[in-house]
Amino acid sequence: MTDQPRIVQATSPADMTAFMELPYRLYRGEPTWRPPLRMLQKEQFNPRKNMGLARLDVAYWLARSGDKVIGRIASFVNHVHLEVHKDGSGHFGFLDTDAAYPDAQPMLLKQAEDWLRGKGMTAIGGPYNFSVNEECGMLVDGFDTPQMMMMPHGAARYPASMEAAGYAKAMDTYAFLGNTKDGYPRPPIVEKMQAYIDKSSSLNIRPMRKDAFEEEITLAMDIFNDAWSNNWNYIPYSDAQVQHMAREMKLLIDPAGFWFGEVDGVAKGFVLMLPNLNEAVRDLDGRLFPFDWARLLWRLKVSGVKSARIPLMGIRQDIQKKRSGSALMLSMFEACYGAMRPRGIHDVEMSWILEPNVDVQNMIRLSTASIYKTYRLYTKPL
Repeated sequence: MTDQPRIVQATSPADMTAFMELPYRLYRGEPTWRPPLRMLQKEQFNPRKNMGLARLDVAYWLARSGDKVIGRIASFVNHVHLEVHKDGSGHFGFLDTDAAYPDAQPMLLKQAEDWLRGKGMTAIGGPYNFSVNEECGMLVDGFDTPQMMMMPHGAARYPASMEAAGYAKAMDTYAFLGNTKDGYPRPPIVEKMQAYIDKSSSLNIRPMRKDAFEEEITLAMDIFNDAWSNNWNYIPYSDAQVQHMAREMKLLIDPAGFWFGEVDGVAKGFVLMLPNLNEAVRDLDGRLFPFDWARLLWRLKVSGVKSARIPLMGIRQDIQKKRSGSALMLSMFEACYGAMRPRGIHDVEMSWILEPNVDVQNMIRLSTASIYKTYRLYTKPL
């Protein structure tokens, strides 16, 4: 007979190690689970590495049965979100539970709700790990394929348990998948838009400047903050977050997958494609020591990976509804595809795309991509 599950706050280093290690135990052996690098997971919980934590009040919780950890959740108040949206909503994230203990998920959710209620919050939303700019959403469709880098994994039983606990859909987001090997020749509209760029004296696309890496990242994130500022639940990247991102992404970014679109020499848009790190580390169980650094670098730089993700893109608002904006975006997509395809990149994910954002969805479909995963953000009044 198993002990009754109980919820305890994770406060010690040992508790936090158990919190971070749980998914590796729960999902090990699942054919669609790609264990992310443990070192990156640890950095996500480190305030010196994850600058966004400075604006959070956060508590971590473990579900235990006896000495066994059977679930986890984080509850947090994101002060940037509250300043921007003024909706009284706290958030939860990092929800994972053992299938053998069906009571764990509702118990963890209740703990998060109680904690947020004590902080004066009037609603709870999630999952966010830790914000809309990081991993977010619960997988509700597309369980038959592995998750790509910086995208959440989840069990098919989770959504029903959310609804049973009184949570309702707040927003769905989509992941599109396109194949650069089979998607040629390109649709006539794409070729027409590229010809429009070629004939224009004011429109231009260019790859990132290798000798100004941090400046280019800063420029891209300035465009991103403008492009998506009216998006659902958007919160801006801070200068500190952008600087940290530039340092962390330097080894991973291939200039061939990082393009800018310009109007009269002024950058108005960008597209960033990254090789799918999850594919490269698929069999390393999240570890790089003592010798797997060499294996990772070999796969990324020599043998290559076959998949990639576009996690960041944007067009400044002043040209979003104009032909020039559409032409620049499509041409930047095509430049990424054209540069990365000879390197063996075939499957490209574009995510996450909001359900109401039909304009962006239609543009992505022109690149012969289609929806293959759906992630859901939930909400519940407190």
